[in-house]
Amino acid sequence: MSSDAGVGSIATVTNVQRYSLHDGGGIRTVVFLKGCPFRCPWCCNPENLSFEPEVSFKERLCIHCSPRVGGRLCEKPAEECPTGAKEMLGRERGVDDLLDEVLRDRVFYEESGGGVTLSGGECLSRQRFAVDFLTRCKQAGIGTAVETTLAVPLEDAAALVSATDVFLVDFKIADRERSLRVTGIDPEIRDANLRVILGMGARVIGRMPIIPGYTDGEENVATTIASLRDLGINRVDVLPFHQLGEGKYESTGRAYACAGMRQLTADDVAPVVRTCELAGLEVVVSGE
Repeated sequence: MSSDAGVGSIATVTNVQRYSLHDGGGIRTVVFLKGCPFRCPWCCNPENLSFEPEVSFKERLCIHCSPRVGGRLCEKPAEECPTGAKEMLGRERGVDDLLDEVLRDRVFYEESGGGVTLSGGECLSRQRFAVDFLTRCKQAGIGTAVETTLAVPLEDAAALVSATDVFLVDFKIADRERSLRVTGIDPEIRDANLRVILGMGARVIGRMPIIPGYTDGEENVATTIASLRDLGINRVDVLPFHQLGEGKYESTGRAYACAGMRQLTADDVAPVVRTCELAGLEVVVSGE
């Protein structure tokens, strides 16, 4: 499943992360929707790649309380696992149910200028749900943000822009052929969508993940900066590569192309920051 055809007020959610400080400003609650049509080798949320609920397994927590039959997992349901070695990733949530949960932290949003951020996966693969949920958040007086590649078809751009205070949009591999080959993302679709929402008055922050061997080349950085300038986007968040998702690959039975790769520091990305600043961009390292 790669789109939300027929899905409006329900989506599969893997996590509701409270007290986040780097996903749109202020104290935020980040809602992770499950499912992504793209395959970035460095993805830090592999549990959100599949559109369907799945079981993760942490061998180190297993006490072998049940026999394993034909593989690494026993037949005990994840919800009955006494140690949490088996965990079900993703459950269906409705807009009302999810809104009730995020409203619990309203006081933190109000005091910090924060709000709710939709992430993923690619949260705009569940676009009808995203718009429904963000609209309800706005009606409740909560600030909204979306983390997205913006490389999927926009079903109702006006409704999406109306419901979203800020779009955090990824700029990864600039060369179209290489981007399609490595990640499946078409930057031309992203940029066309950006022109549409910017023309409607959307606030957009570019995000530039710096991944060794993939996005850190001088040509890629220069082309990305040129795209940002051409689109009229004045701020970019430079995101140094990290390994926060490495352990998730083993627990979901996926191979990780960036296993063992060194994490980057602010010093490592300082040349990228200087290049962006020289081009007249406002730069924040690691995002707000």
